[in-house]
Amino acid sequence: MMQLLAAEPDRSFSLADITRRLDISRATGHAIMTTLVVHQWALRDDESAGYSCGPAFAAMGRPANSRALRPILSELAESIGTQVLLVRRDGASLEIVDTAGESLTAPRLGSGFRIPLVAPFGRDYVAWASKSSQQAWLGAGQPATQLQKRLTAVLQEVTRRGYVIERLSPEYVRVYTALRALAVDGEPDAITRRLAWSFADLTLVDYLPGELDTAEPHQIATIAAPIRDADGLVTMSVTAAPFAALSAATVSDVGAQVSDAARRIEQHLQGARA
Repeated sequence: MMQLLAAEPDRSFSLADITRRLDISRATGHAIMTTLVVHQWALRDDESAGYSCGPAFAAMGRPANSRALRPILSELAESIGTQVLLVRRDGASLEIVDTAGESLTAPRLGSGFRIPLVAPFGRDYVAWASKSSQQAWLGAGQPATQLQKRLTAVLQEVTRRGYVIERLSPEYVRVYTALRALAVDGEPDAITRRLAWSFADLTLVDYLPGELDTAEPHQIATIAAPIRDADGLVTMSVTAAPFAALSAATVSDVGAQVSDAARRIEQHLQGARA
């Protein structure tokens, strides 16, 4: 199926075109394409309902030289005093491709570590995706109505704010550890998805307007900002990992610095490919 899309990368294929050329049933074709869209191997146009190659597939042919970005990561890590991660989307998983700095209170993560792109994780990639991709991500775990409403609101807030905030909690630490063990091959399965959704059910995901407006410090695991390619698609991200109690003002400051680093990386990558 990916060979068909890649053969004409500028073309948008209808589901009928795909099923006819591959001689498969419409139900099978729809199921496969839905999965490819969720993981951005394919894109679905909301107006025409056509399918084309997605950023995850395109990224395979143009890998970034992460080492060239080390100065930006090191500068950010020194400024905020935490470990900083450069993360790249690789199909159905997120992979750390470089790191800088240290967080004394956080688990040390190195290059090559993967975590599945499963809701509620990967919001910095999904928030700027198409509506159909967002709906596929939201609906994959069949969440309760209340949880689905919160995640929808969170995605809207992430696009407004510009970065993702991950709350630090005992549940987060346990689930994150389990996901690390389950993500060895980078492909999420039913157990991984159920675990991710169970975590979302047990904790508050991210912050909505007003939830940071308290005098008490907030327990923060990570703050991440998206890195877009020349087409505006999110293919990478920068993550700061304080794993500490931060004031609302500090959260905002770290978010601004992480976002600025992401923009600088965008400019570097787009300039290198010009």
